[in-house]
Amino acid sequence: MTNSDASREVLLDVRDLHVTFGRGRKAFEAVRGVSFQVYRGETFGLVGESGSGKTTIGRAIMRIYPPSAGEILYKGERISGHISRELDKKVIREIQMIFQDPMASLNERAKVDYIVSEGLLNQRRVSERERRALVEKALQEVGLLPEFASRFPHEFSGGQRQRIGVARALIMEPECIIADEPISALDVSIRAQVLNLLSELQKEKNITYIFIAHDLSVMRYFTDRIAVVHLGKIVELADTMEIIGHALHPYTRALLSAIPMPDPDRERHKKLTVYDPSVHDYQADPPFWQEVRPGHYLLANAAEAERWQKEAEID
Repeated sequence: MTNSDASREVLLDVRDLHVTFGRGRKAFEAVRGVSFQVYRGETFGLVGESGSGKTTIGRAIMRIYPPSAGEILYKGERISGHISRELDKKVIREIQMIFQDPMASLNERAKVDYIVSEGLLNQRRVSERERRALVEKALQEVGLLPEFASRFPHEFSGGQRQRIGVARALIMEPECIIADEPISALDVSIRAQVLNLLSELQKEKNITYIFIAHDLSVMRYFTDRIAVVHLGKIVELADTMEIIGHALHPYTRALLSAIPMPDPDRERHKKLTVYDPSVHDYQADPPFWQEVRPGHYLLANAAEAERWQKEAEID
């Protein structure tokens, strides 16, 4: 942790998190010893290919998946495992999630009015007048007309449905939002609109984001820090521009090489890097979590860290 980090408020603290599905011989450990901190007001990115475990981490924070080991702290209080009813309600209210598929995450048989206010109704008693006013406010905050409240999800475009999902989270007045691939199911022309909306809401409300994606090109413009997840472990963590400019782990460098280039000539001649796990030899010298540059953390043994830093300098 750098001196600048030490002065920031830690909103979320994930410590040695493990998530296992199944039991006995059929058990599968999807998350294996993940640790990181998220500071208030920042956008923290979790990036990795499909099946890396990044979404499982987000859902464990949301208490959808129970951890098999480790703990999760929110504002210094443990929210993993068995907690009090009051703390559980607080977590549900203050940590919200935006899901990947805006159609699958919305109840097709319910009107927008109910979809947006459902979480609110489960948290506290509000009058019908107050509920309608809060729904109208949430819809306006995401750029939708109040009269849309009387419609069904299938009547909207993909971008509008995702805005409904954002409104459903906002009505709870959360302090932290976990955005799980919120733009991957949208057309390219709509993605920027949703990202700009999330950015504007963060400035207005000081919302903390955990942004989950597989695309580093999106992370580059939206996140403050990035944790790279591979096979349930974080292999590299640093400020976003540090990762983009000085990626060290071969897996991170492979993800960066897959970013499309806007210049057709450069795209045609670029070299695609394929990550090969066999490059690691951990039998005699296992990897460990180390700070190789200020605020830049890496999962590697001593020999690898030294070699990768020299390769990065040459590149």
